Amino acid sequence: MLFYAVAVFISFLMGLLAMTRFARSESKPVLAWINGIAAAAVAFTLVVNLLRGWPVLSMVATLLIAAGLFIRWNRAARPTGIEDAEAQAEAA
Repeated sequence: MLFYAVAVFISFLMGLLAMTRFARSESKPVLAWINGIAAAAVAFTLVVNLLRGWPVLSMVATLLIAAGLFIRWNRAARPTGIEDAEAQAEAA
């Protein structure tokens, strides 16, 4: 259960950071601020929970699994994104 909780917090934090970056790239500062504040709140909660001791093991396990998945993703030649899918659909 503990591993699941830490993994959920980390994935939620990464999603919020990605949305913040996307909002900035789309010149939407209000959305960037909202997502940034939410990311800070999630990060704070994660840090407070990690300070209890045992969750650190869950954090390490989560990071190891994430690193393994990231390496596999890179070796798979990074799947194409939405832009490539749209271009392929238009070409067909």
